[in-house]
Amino acid sequence: FGLFWGPLCCSDSPALLAVQHKKHVTVWQLQLSALEQNKLLCTQTCEMSEPFPLLSQGCVWHPKLDMLAVLTKRDTSVLFSVRVDNRRIKADIKGSGLIHCACWTKDGTRLVVGIGSALHSFIWNDIQKSLVACTFCPIFDVGGYICAIEATGEAQVAVATELPLDKLCGLNSGIAFDLPAETETLHGQGSHLVMADDNGIPDSRRRSFESERSFIPSSGPLDLTHLLAKHRRSDPSPLIHLRRRDTVTGSGQDSSHLVLVTY
Repeated sequence: FGLFWGPLCCSDSPALLAVQHKKHVTVWQLQLSALEQNKLLCTQTCEMSEPFPLLSQGCVWHPKLDMLAVLTKRDTSVLFSVRVDNRRIKADIKGSGLIHCACWTKDGTRLVVGIGSALHSFIWNDIQKSLVACTFCPIFDVGGYICAIEATGEAQVAVATELPLDKLCGLNSGIAFDLPAETETLHGQGSHLVMADDNGIPDSRRRSFESERSFIPSSGPLDLTHLLAKHRRSDPSPLIHLRRRDTVTGSGQDSSHLVLVTY
């Protein structure tokens, strides 16, 4: 559900307002009455229904024309005569990914649709009222799951990406720590392991772990298999896997990027 104001193409033209519902869109024309003061006239000029729910930002107005792109997770359609009727044209999308977002470039000639990790580019021909795939770059993979697209130039878009959900969940599978320089020198190879916090470990188990701690050297390779052999599965793990903290994301992996694409 949402409201989306159309572009101001002409100063004397009535304003256009797209009203997004769950599975359909209505377009309204609004203007002040010439006969009665302070009376607003509202007229529905266009309506379109879809088999799938619309995306949260499922209405994208053309920057210069009275045209509206309507997005669902499967389809992208363009209503090109919203002041008159319900005529529309559907983008011929190749592939089976889910649509997440879309935008028009500022010059209005190109509709860019984000599907999975790829940008699908379509050229609008206003004379023929056609929407065809770009000939030189119909599909461009940006290397990450596309979250949002915004026009930044006449033929340029900014794309925000993130890792897929399964990889995002994996970012917290271990705990990242800042390691002193001398520690990095001693343990430059392989992973780092430390004893878990005492909180949550039963007293009987804590005493057995404490008896082992005094024999753990401060540097060099460690044989910790004896700890795991005595560990009950019902108890918290005695080991924590440490990774170097990434100075940018704090997690050891880049989780998102901002990409500028110029056509």
